[in-house]
Amino acid sequence: MIQNKHIIRLSFIGLFLNIVANIILYRYFMIEEVVLKHIAEQNFYIAETYKNKVWDANRVAIKKIKNDNYQKLLQDQDFIKLAKESTNFLTNINADIDLFDSFGNKFLVSHDNNINHVDEHNSNNLYDKILLRIDKYFLKDYISSQALAESFRGKTRHSLVSRAIITDQNDNSYEKTFINSYIPIIDTSMGNFLIEGVMQINTDITEQWDNITYLEKRIFVAFVIVFLVFFIIVMYNTNYAQRVINQQSETNRALEEAKIRAERESSAKTEFLANISHELRTPLNAIIGFSEIMISETYGKIENKQYQDYINDINNSGQHLLSVINDILDFAKASADKLKVDHVELDLNKLASSSMRFVKPRADEAGVQLIEELPPEHIIIFADPKRLKQALLNLLSNAVKFTDSGQSVTLSLTKIPDKKLVNIQVIDTGIGMNEKDIPKALSSFGQVDNKLSRKYEGTGLGLPLTKKLVELMQGTFDLQSKVGAGTTVTLTFAYSEIITL
Repeated sequence: MIQNKHIIRLSFIGLFLNIVANIILYRYFMIEEVVLKHIAEQNFYIAETYKNKVWDANRVAIKKIKNDNYQKLLQDQDFIKLAKESTNFLTNINADIDLFDSFGNKFLVSHDNNINHVDEHNSNNLYDKILLRIDKYFLKDYISSQALAESFRGKTRHSLVSRAIITDQNDNSYEKTFINSYIPIIDTSMGNFLIEGVMQINTDITEQWDNITYLEKRIFVAFVIVFLVFFIIVMYNTNYAQRVINQQSETNRALEEAKIRAERESSAKTEFLANISHELRTPLNAIIGFSEIMISETYGKIENKQYQDYINDINNSGQHLLSVINDILDFAKASADKLKVDHVELDLNKLASSSMRFVKPRADEAGVQLIEELPPEHIIIFADPKRLKQALLNLLSNAVKFTDSGQSVTLSLTKIPDKKLVNIQVIDTGIGMNEKDIPKALSSFGQVDNKLSRKYEGTGLGLPLTKKLVELMQGTFDLQSKVGAGTTVTLTFAYSEIITL
């Protein structure tokens, strides 16, 4: 027993560290791939455009910069023309830009701000100090104190300044985050690759940086709280059944919060949620496995009837949560175009009948009549049997769930011979919905009425996931509904042949 406790403790510590690592990797993926690389490419394009349109068009003035002093150049018409054209170009760019000549002298700026870099080590915030250390490891390609000097050696450098004090012309000060790009201006006309100057572009990324940091802190704090509570419950509660129930309750709340956040946040959060769901499946599978061992009474009988009921509740809730997690993963993969589907020949009649048999016990329990309208000929299509059955089961389960006792759900196959198409229709006589609410029902985690989420269990992923699966299999999805009259969902596929048995 003691050894098992150590194993469980180590498992949870490992799981927690794994999640922390995922959060850190997510942060630096977002910063580097979404923000820094995009800004770097944008700034390189600005520098190239300036060189081609302004710098190369004023070669006479450029040669004078190399040979004359600036007191003399201020009276030179060629230099004045270069300055005016440069100013016109730079003022249209949403960034602070400085130009250096080949001797390292700054001779043209597009702003009146004074930028004062701050030593982040002076921060009294321990979290900021730790984050700075990690930043310098993960973002070492973007942190350099010699970026300007290196650019005069022909290297394009990008320097991240996560804390800088900006003083404007009115002596107002602000703390900002910048990426400074140092891009050499190289003359390749004579084949000598001479460095004639450097363009420094200071791009303000404060908003993107703050958004990523804010999101990261909230996610990190939320998971610290959840896992501390979860760990304490598992380790110190002497009543095993009550302990697992409490843990299941915490997991339910965490997943419900995750669904709400995923509905309101961007696609990046959806991808992050999928990564976390992978990690949650490990302890959830353990919970389901342990509960099944207890249900089978492998290591001895459980005499207390109430404990038996608790264990069954734990197992059922775990299975439901695992189904929710699998739906989230499938939806996230489909949204990111990472869900792979096969295209093989399948008998649509057999697949439809199999799906109806699968939902029949639930329909019988709900008092809903299932009607099967299949043609005598067997229709052969190319699709993924597993994913198409998943789509049909989603639609049939939804139809049964929202149909009252005594009413019916129909599954029909209808050929359109002249177009070689087949319509798969799931028709129910349930509660239906308004036409204006259909887009919401097809959105991720969407349910038309919030009260439905309390009356009918579910994540709100069934319809949007089904639509994505059908479209991945090169089919079409259509939903028609009317309040009080029911809902009809039509899936349309091309068929390859008809077999008469």
